[in-house]
Amino acid sequence: MLDKAGDACEFWFLYFASPVEEENNSYLNYGRAIYWSDYRSAQDLLKALAPHKVLFLYIDTYHAVILNMACKAAGIFTYHLEHGMRADYGIAYDATISPQLYSKSSNRFRALLYNLGDRIKARLFLKNSIQKFSKEDAAFAKEYISVRGKHNYLETFKIVASPKRIANCYITFSPKVYQAHQRYDHLPKNQKAHFIGVPYFDKLAKVNSSIPERSILFIDQPLAEKHLLQWSSEYKNDFARALATIAQEHNYKLYVKLHPKQDGSIWESIHTVEIINDSQLLKACGNIPIVIGFYSTYLMPFAAFKHTTLITLENHPAGKLDVSKSFVDAGVAHPVYSLDDLPAAFENIEQLHQQQLPNKKKFEQDWLYKFDGKAGERLRDILLSDEL
Repeated sequence: MLDKAGDACEFWFLYFASPVEEENNSYLNYGRAIYWSDYRSAQDLLKALAPHKVLFLYIDTYHAVILNMACKAAGIFTYHLEHGMRADYGIAYDATISPQLYSKSSNRFRALLYNLGDRIKARLFLKNSIQKFSKEDAAFAKEYISVRGKHNYLETFKIVASPKRIANCYITFSPKVYQAHQRYDHLPKNQKAHFIGVPYFDKLAKVNSSIPERSILFIDQPLAEKHLLQWSSEYKNDFARALATIAQEHNYKLYVKLHPKQDGSIWESIHTVEIINDSQLLKACGNIPIVIGFYSTYLMPFAAFKHTTLITLENHPAGKLDVSKSFVDAGVAHPVYSLDDLPAAFENIEQLHQQQLPNKKKFEQDWLYKFDGKAGERLRDILLSDEL
């Protein structure tokens, strides 16, 4: 995301109460870390750092909302920076579809006790910040915290539809991705937005098709790890082994691309599967003709490639939900609701490819904006601008 902007901007990263909460600090390749517990208030933080601009990957937590409000009060321009595809993703957060997300467990209480001292400091950060707000802003902050404590973020945005919780400007991938924000974030009609394409895929934009091998790329998602759509470890284990068996029976090599927040042990235990990382995929994807996956940002470039045929899996334990509807409606994916239907799709793969091929360019324009390898440069130029 920040490869092009990293050399031109000084980045400070803020998310955790303290460093002991971090499981991955690879972001430090692009800048330095700060923590909520380091500062008494949002106002003190802004005074200490004096940032030119502040970027949010999302504004839904108490701290993010409070910091966004403090930035606006101080005249510091804020951005919502896109970090993943958005479409009908609200499905997965429906309590009737993913009830595990809303069940209380002892793990949640253990999390509250973990790193208690810094968490108390982070909580005082909220209190101290609100005390320094105007009467109107303080009232809104308290209302937001009250509502968010009882509802998920999608419900909260609907109940508390105020520009006070919204960044000055959205930096988003494309018109179609932005439409989802307009709907779910309840944005005003005059909300400012920039389209940049997808910086993650700048290198993939240079891929050329070559001699195809008899292979399948499966792009996985942490549905079981995140308890989405009623996935469980047991269901995932059965699914993975069934998919690997089907691929082997039809003489396909099965590559699996894991999500960064995913446990790959199930796939590692299947000897016919090859787990592939980003750099390996960049080299191999020009040869891979079939791509399978759930709803995922990583499917976007493979839906646009002229040499690939995309199959989306809708076989969720929660039922037939059409989570990948955006790909299917665009005519660049064939949905499968049971693994038993995969062999038929393989037998008709050339027909499916010909059906998808005429729709790929429009999908690129609508969802990727410009698949030209320059999205990172467009992001850099926006951050370096004097936009206020």
